[in-house]
Amino acid sequence: MHGDSTEYRARLIGADRETDVAVVKIEPKRPLSPVTIGNSDGVQVGDWAVAIGSPFGLEATVTAGIVSATGRDVPGSQQFQHFIQTDAAINPGNSGGPLLNIRGEVIGVNTMIATQNGGYQGVGFALPINMVVRVYNDVIREGRVTRGSIGVQWDKYTKPETLKAMGVDHGVIVGEVKKGGPAEKAGIKPDDIIIAINEHPVRDGDDLMARVADMPRDGKKMDFKLTVQDRTQVFADDPRVVGYHANPEETGKPEATPVKFGFQGRAVSEQERDLTPDKHGVTVTRVEPGSFAEEIGMAERDIITAVNRQPVNSVEDIKKLAQALKPGDPVAFRVVRPISAALRNQGAPRSATLFLSGTLPGN
Repeated sequence: MHGDSTEYRARLIGADRETDVAVVKIEPKRPLSPVTIGNSDGVQVGDWAVAIGSPFGLEATVTAGIVSATGRDVPGSQQFQHFIQTDAAINPGNSGGPLLNIRGEVIGVNTMIATQNGGYQGVGFALPINMVVRVYNDVIREGRVTRGSIGVQWDKYTKPETLKAMGVDHGVIVGEVKKGGPAEKAGIKPDDIIIAINEHPVRDGDDLMARVADMPRDGKKMDFKLTVQDRTQVFADDPRVVGYHANPEETGKPEATPVKFGFQGRAVSEQERDLTPDKHGVTVTRVEPGSFAEEIGMAERDIITAVNRQPVNSVEDIKKLAQALKPGDPVAFRVVRPISAALRNQGAPRSATLFLSGTLPGN
């Protein structure tokens, strides 16, 4: 193998900011041997990987290592950048070079390194080749990359306990719905849970984003069909579910000891009510040290608007919901947290909405 120092003037065909990939065209003076494109979806942790590039100006340098992660999110990366992580040495000058498997097939494009000194420290990242091919095809066909959107936002780091408390084991909780967007027109609302698209399960936010982004956007009408039943009817035989209040005399079951969340609260003030989307809630005035509330991250001035998807308007509402729970049950609080004046002066919103969740401990 030898390096080729021939330089070419390249013409930019198109670029995609969200993956930091560009398609360029050159006019070679002699026939070139193309690389073989692999399937990055088949890459597994532990596979061997080979990186080729020109680190520090040293042409055609080859390093080898193993894949330690796939679909890795890296702080500072773009929304659609989910990387193959490898310990094959990648240094400045490797960027844009190929990452290959042991069969010589390209599985990624070397993109960045994690470093404290500017040099290689054992962790490098490559953009999966399937994503690169998709960008290439869009640029060649359309001149740009197009991605679908349904107009919703969500919390990227939803805890499993939150989903469990809402009665599902996977899915994406809708946070905000863009006015006039496809989701709003279809009737989707905040706190709805998207669990599947076209009968394909949606595991998390990244999965949702990838499926929606790849869907056709040719103006065809898309119908969202839902069948909604009364929760108290669906779970009529399960007194643990919030929203169904069984009478112990009717069921013959002893009434359980109320669980203790470990916080004190009061009705929201008029000013606080304006921070919440539906103008209701309970303001936390004190969090007991060592309590369940402290463990899940609840703080003073938090405004609780719902418990396990059940809206709350008063402390009494929360007490009633607690009576339907027992130790070991999952609980999710929908909380509006006021933002400090210092951060608002820097452009932050007045408040942020989040879910605080966990499994209730024994009393």
